[in-house]
Order: sequence, then C-alpha cells, then structure tokens
Amino acid sequence: MRTQEILRNARRVREQEHRLRPALRLRTMEDIQEFIHQRGIVSIFGGNELPSVISAILGREWRPTGKGFTSWNDWWSIKISGQNAGHALGSLERTKDILSTRIFRHSKTLVSNRLWPILDPIVKHHQELANSHKILSELEWKILKLLNTKGPTRTDHLRSQLRLEGKKFTSPFHRSLSKLEGYGLILGYEDPKPERHLHANIWQLWSKRVQLKEIEPSYEEGLARLLEKTIDACVLAPLAEVGEWFRWNGGLARSVRTLVESGTVVEANKFLVASRISRA
Repeated sequence: MRTQEILRNARRVREQEHRLRPALRLRTMEDIQEFIHQRGIVSIFGGNELPSVISAILGREWRPTGKGFTSWNDWWSIKISGQNAGHALGSLERTKDILSTRIFRHSKTLVSNRLWPILDPIVKHHQELANSHKILSELEWKILKLLNTKGPTRTDHLRSQLRLEGKKFTSPFHRSLSKLEGYGLILGYEDPKPERHLHANIWQLWSKRVQLKEIEPSYEEGLARLLEKTIDACVLAPLAEVGEWFRWNGGLARSVRTLVESGTVVEANKFLVASRISRA
C-alpha cells in the first residue's frame, strides 16, 4: 500500500475507532467502558493523539480551551445512562478494571486492565529509581512514603499530615502529585462521598492497587509493548511527537526503531501508523 493511501486509510479508521461521527457516539456507561477496554489507553478530555472519551461522547473532536469550565458546557450535561456526563465519568476512576493516571502527556488518561501487565514493570522500574533517590524530590519521596504507611489518603488529609497547608505550599504540592502520577507511581480518584463543597482525590500507590500474578515482561519489553499499544490506540501519530508522550523517554527512540524494523508499526511520511492499517 502506498504512503498516501496508508495515511488516508489511517485517518478513516481513526475517525471510526475514535467515534468521531455523531452516528458513532457513545451513549451509555457500558459503551464507554467497552470503548476503553477496546482501545486499551484513552484520554478523558482529548486534545492529543489518543482516543478521547469526551470526543467519543460528542461524536466529534473536542479540545479543552483556555475558557475553563465554559468549554465544558459542550458535554457536561449530556446524559449518560441517566446521569450527567461529568458525574458519570467520575465513576470510571473507581471502576475495578480501569485506572486513572497521567502517564500520557501529563493529562488524565484511563488505562484498561489489559495493559496493566505491560505498564507494571515500567512503574516498578521507576519505583526502584525513586527508592534510590535518583528521580524524585524530597517532597515527592515524602508523599510516597506516607501513602505506603497510611494507605489511600485524600488530598486535604495528605497535605495536613505533611504539614503543607499554607498557600506557599499549594503549587509545589500539586506539581509533586502530577509528577508522581506521570510516572504512574500514584493513582487518584475523586472521593465519591466528600464533605459539602469539597472535591478532592483519594491517592494510593500503584503497587498497592495493582498486584499481578502473571509473568511480566522486562522493563525494555514493557516499554516497547506499551508504545505499540499506544500507537495502535492512536491509529496514527506524528513521529516527532512520540518523545513528548511519556515522562520516561529513555529507550523510547530505540523502541520506535525496533517496532518499525519488525513491521509492528509502519512509518509513513513522518507518521507512525499501526501496521494493521496497511494490511486493511
């Protein structure tokens, strides 16, 4: 198949698999959960290469804007299985076979349990680096240590126990949480029963939430397989952008070369395309 034909086919498949037509949009929680498990890794809000839950609910591409909650009016009140989409999506983070992370472009990303055995050795690798104080700040290490001791802890209680309640600690505290989420070391979900007017996440360690029994790949194998699954979910992606996808970038370039040389992924005019597209 010629390059331009591969790209045309990839864009057609992406529109279909990402549900970017009104006739294909997701309408129920069952639809959304099936969508996540089929794709393996998806973005909640979109604006990146991954399939987006919000876009799939709308049946068209949606990107968050600088208007804050104003732009959320496009989808927040859409009914999903009898409840507003905003509330319905919050329940996804508490689903037993779906995890909420920030591993992809530091944005809210949902990962199906199909990919946990691939991601687990990557997280463990960075946990080992964290244990040897090679990648984290003192504050980030303290957060990990406290969660290991206390178990799942809500944001406000976490700040209180770390004695970080003043305004000057707000930015560094939330930056640390975001960085730890980006490595997959911690997982958060919104407290389903908060006090009045309080919206806060409950945080826990990946190692406490994900405990697998099957034989896992090595770090390098996990990295290559995660990259393959991510490209497959995206359908096509600009080659130059892959280095920006994950907080860990060591070994990504080598993994891309391996996938292309093995025919698992096709390089077409500076894009990476899932190989199944060229065979369709």
